[in-house]
Amino acid sequence: MGKKDERGAVLVPADGELVADRLYGPIARFLANDVHLQRPTARRPLPLLPVQRVPYFCSGCPHNTSTVVPDGSIAAGGIGCHTLASISARQDSAITGWTQMGGEGAQWIGQARWSSHRHIFQNVGDGTFFHSGQLAVQAAIAAGVNITYKVLYNSAVAMTGAQDPQAGLPVPALADKLLAEGVKKIIVCADEPERYRRVRMPRGCVVWPRERLDEAQCTLREVEGVTVLIYDQQCAANARRLRKRGKLTPRRTMVVINSDVCEGCGDCGVKSNCLSVQPVETEFGRKTTIDQTTCNTDYSCLKGDCPSFVTVKRADRAATAKARKPAPVPAAPDVIGPENVHRDTNVFLAGIGGTGMVTVNQILATAALKSGYQVVGLDQTGLSQKAGPVVSHLRLSTGEGAPTNRVSPGKADLFLAFDLLVGADAKNALHANSGVTAVVASTSKTPTGDMVADPQVAYPEADLLLQRLRGNAKSVLGLDVLAVARQLFGSIESANLLLVGAAYQLGQLPVPAAAIEGAITLNGVAVEANVAAFRWGRAIAADPGLVPTTPSAPRPAGSATIERRIETAGIQDEVKRLVAVRAPQLEAFQNSKLALGYIDAVANAWHAEQALGHRRDFSEAVARNLYKLLAYKDEYEVARLLTAPEFLESVQAEAGPGRVYYNLHPPILRAMGMGSKIQLGPWSRPAMRQLAKFKFVRGTWLDPFGYTVARRLERRLARDYSQHLKSLIAGLSAANYDLAHRIACLPDQIRGYEGVKAANATRYDAELRTLMAQWARSAKQ
Repeated sequence: MGKKDERGAVLVPADGELVADRLYGPIARFLANDVHLQRPTARRPLPLLPVQRVPYFCSGCPHNTSTVVPDGSIAAGGIGCHTLASISARQDSAITGWTQMGGEGAQWIGQARWSSHRHIFQNVGDGTFFHSGQLAVQAAIAAGVNITYKVLYNSAVAMTGAQDPQAGLPVPALADKLLAEGVKKIIVCADEPERYRRVRMPRGCVVWPRERLDEAQCTLREVEGVTVLIYDQQCAANARRLRKRGKLTPRRTMVVINSDVCEGCGDCGVKSNCLSVQPVETEFGRKTTIDQTTCNTDYSCLKGDCPSFVTVKRADRAATAKARKPAPVPAAPDVIGPENVHRDTNVFLAGIGGTGMVTVNQILATAALKSGYQVVGLDQTGLSQKAGPVVSHLRLSTGEGAPTNRVSPGKADLFLAFDLLVGADAKNALHANSGVTAVVASTSKTPTGDMVADPQVAYPEADLLLQRLRGNAKSVLGLDVLAVARQLFGSIESANLLLVGAAYQLGQLPVPAAAIEGAITLNGVAVEANVAAFRWGRAIAADPGLVPTTPSAPRPAGSATIERRIETAGIQDEVKRLVAVRAPQLEAFQNSKLALGYIDAVANAWHAEQALGHRRDFSEAVARNLYKLLAYKDEYEVARLLTAPEFLESVQAEAGPGRVYYNLHPPILRAMGMGSKIQLGPWSRPAMRQLAKFKFVRGTWLDPFGYTVARRLERRLARDYSQHLKSLIAGLSAANYDLAHRIACLPDQIRGYEGVKAANATRYDAELRTLMAQWARSAKQ
């Protein structure tokens, strides 16, 4: 017997992972009375999370752009990093399926005559092409089908470690080969087309910048026969490795986002599809920031339809390195204990691929081995290097080695959740046991790929995720290690060791601290910072009061008139705080008259709901969303915010010395036919400051920008919302309070600039009409 029993029925399951727990049933049929046979731990059912961590493109990956196809076209996938386009939620890649390695495009030979599509795009990586994919190209040529191969030329077999493609050819030689084999036309799209200025390309092959990718694809799909688009851009992850090792010249241009100008619309995430373009929650709602620790300087985020991006062209490398020399690593306070006793221990680790979690497992294994343990472990990586979920197992034995290198569900003594979203996933959370397991978890919010592009996708609350673990654990400690690491070291690269230090100090890692620090030293990477992070983790676990806090940015105070009106308005608690922050901003945006009107409107909402009880939801929503609509980002406001001294100081602190450039696409120039952003250098700053001073003409007949569609839309939205508020306040009752709150919250979805804002406003108007109709009906009842 094996897969089937003596009657031919399934005995050993053929699907999923063949782990010990799944063999209990088959074995129990024959060894039911054996004292050594232990029933698997009963599993506590957990519902699916609303958000899942799935593999995603590395920051700046060429495939973020290269896999997009024109409207109306379809594409096929294959084997390689670009396969991620097949499993992501993106629609612009239009991938209908994929084939085995080397079969890319061969399926179209059989499908073409039966399909309503006359043409298809086929993705193939350069590593796959030189391995065996070129045979499929030759087959397609022989069959005479209409297909465009997109050879994704990133100079590395990126999925398996960035090896050089075997038998690889430079782009000119590759184009020569393809044309000789019968390819009708070739276009090379490159992120740095200037590299081809003195390169002789064969006749029938042209080189375009990557910004013309859509045009190139539209051109090639109209050609009968086999055509090829070679997308030439270096693998971002490999380029990062080479820059860190000094084998590739670092790029001196850095991108920084002005959070005050940012609307948090997600358009830059859609355009770049980059995980370094991260959503962040601020006082003024969801915004976007660039995670400089992971940024691979692809710059595709600049294509977003937003003026908040500035680029800093830093000084020469030597000066920049000197100016941005890392600050001294802060020494952690000395702590005592714990008295760790040698004992068998099972450690389960869960986190995000590419963040060093596997390295942590190796450090702990090395430390345990040097401490006299028998050690076995397992790293389940899969597509983890592409920001996907990864889990590791580590089993420490004082006697004979453990019989298996996996930690079974319910058998973990220590659960290290380096990413709470992965740790709280049902299949991972079940490794904890309520009578045994200590959980030490990072509560830091690392966005998923879907969160980058869609502002409606929110990270689950940390309390919800921790609660899923508490139900299965003896104890749970949460620590925002990314925030702590940024405050202590100015970088998140040592964050994992903070979590390890906390687990050690809680007595959950029975390995001497000296052995762990010795293993960190033996690893040889950022030794000083990593040892300090381990010690700081210990110190914070011993005294949580040591957790550093991020100082809030100072906000300008309002005039005496504004302050007096806030005090006499009668509002209290969180609503008063919201108004105290926003009213001075409105005064700076326009004048005190606008700010005073805002205070009065919020106060009216506050007093109306106070007559109904103690809820604050409605007035808080009014305070946030009325401000949002009144302080719209027109030319005067963008100029004021981009040239604010505090912003320029923050840019210099983040990027070091350099020249700041503004990337703008003003509506007035857009209306005149300019199709892309313009870049304005430091020379434009005095003119922008002067422009900001002309805010007094905003909305008047003298305002030259006020006649554009965007400005008229913004004024109309603010005016209509103010009118609807009067109706809501006048008719507010306990029965319709929740409906009023929903209506007051609606403007939060109006985000972005120009076309992005217009599309969001259209959806807002439709929903507003529906809800106001409900409001009118409720008023009649």
